[in-house]
Amino acid sequence: MNPLARAYDQAAMKFRTGIFSDTEVDGRPVSRTIDDLIAAAATLPLRDAAYAIWREKSTFERLEGRVWPPRDFSTPEASKRSMQQINAALKREHDFAQDGPTFDRLKRAHPCAADAELKAAIVAAVKFDDDCFKYFSYGHGENYLDNVPCAVARAAQNHPPYLETTYRDAENWVAYNMK
Repeated sequence: MNPLARAYDQAAMKFRTGIFSDTEVDGRPVSRTIDDLIAAAATLPLRDAAYAIWREKSTFERLEGRVWPPRDFSTPEASKRSMQQINAALKREHDFAQDGPTFDRLKRAHPCAADAELKAAIVAAVKFDDDCFKYFSYGHGENYLDNVPCAVARAAQNHPPYLETTYRDAENWVAYNMK
């Protein structure tokens, strides 16, 4: 693998997962915790916090120690059935994010908000995230990074206003995942 590509992938993984194992502050390793993520979300308006928490779903799951049940991959039929179960579980988590751990995390960040407000913010954040990816296109030969801001801007037209930093984070997230 190209050393520059490896360095880029390592840097992107650090950004995505929040694991910064290199010495970065006063020679000490720095890494984010669940409390750090919740505290960062608490400083944001409710809708922006919902998006930030939704986007960090995999980081929360890693830090919380989520364990998937064992699956049977012993035969092609069993593998297919297991993958269908996994996909169904992920789809349910996505479709009902407002009733799952994302709600609990957002409630920790914004304890004074009404439950209905929290759920509405989560639904809006998930739809915004989905639309950012739905409107992304690799185009016809142009640099795909030029298409990222267009996708986020188009998604932003259909959703309530977010902070500029949230739009930037959405652009970074789409760029990372669509590379």
